[in-house]
Amino acid sequence: MIINRIIFKLFNIYKIVNQLKNLNKDKYVIIISFLFFPLLLLMMFSYYPALKQFELSFLRWDGFSPTREFVGFDNYIDVLKDRETLMTLQNNLVYLAVMLVQTALALYLAIVLDGWIKAKNFFKAVIFLPYILNGIAVAFMFSYMYDFDVSPINEILRSLGFKGIHFLNGNYIDNLALAGIGMWRYTGLSMVIFLGALQSIPKELYEAAAIDGAGYWKMICCITIPNIKRILNVTLLLGINGAMQAYYEAFVITRGGPAGRTHTFITSTLEIAFQFRNYGKASALAVVLLFIILLIVFIQRSFLKESR
Repeated sequence: MIINRIIFKLFNIYKIVNQLKNLNKDKYVIIISFLFFPLLLLMMFSYYPALKQFELSFLRWDGFSPTREFVGFDNYIDVLKDRETLMTLQNNLVYLAVMLVQTALALYLAIVLDGWIKAKNFFKAVIFLPYILNGIAVAFMFSYMYDFDVSPINEILRSLGFKGIHFLNGNYIDNLALAGIGMWRYTGLSMVIFLGALQSIPKELYEAAAIDGAGYWKMICCITIPNIKRILNVTLLLGINGAMQAYYEAFVITRGGPAGRTHTFITSTLEIAFQFRNYGKASALAVVLLFIILLIVFIQRSFLKESR
């Protein structure tokens, strides 16, 4: 299957090259000019650092010494044997689960706001607003909201005669509170993406289905979801990548504590690299994260296969 996909991609590249040959010289130069600089920047700031990180994962280096010791797969063995790696994976899986809820909520809001309701532009703006806020500022805001003593939520509850809520108890459930920040912030972005996809579906399909006696949920399952499957795939891909690379919530609010119970892959990588000065192991952990993301994406695409 993988070989077939590679052949298919190479065949597409071959067709593109042939199409470029048929263009006149001026158009050919324009296309190459537009592609050259973005590809150059991509190579410089994405692919080259990724290759250097992969190289560092086989070395022992403190980040300052001019000498680097080749250790083979020792860094990977240390990462896979480390109990904190499993704990970190479990923490990130909470973010992944919340991301799935976020995607479902965003799709529901998009379907509702795509209908004929009053002030829908106002609701779109309000729901999308958290996404344009600075992530670190949002984390500081929620660190204040989650503080048991000064939280405005707890102040309101106490004024009503109730006890305050411990949002952060120093246990595994803290990851749910931290992941909820990302859900609050990114639901609007997913909703806007879904809205664009919904507006591309011909309204005649819904009218024909209504004439045939299809109900509301039948239209959602048989018309809406199949027509936005490609966009759903893209949204889930972005969500998986974001959930597995979440860091600013734990970095700002809990610093990965207590005892690593809220560490994510990124905060663990930063701690290993900059606090313990072990850039080789940090790079190995980053490479392991890359393969975990690829595995999850492969599983996601297997469940949402598109017919060709």
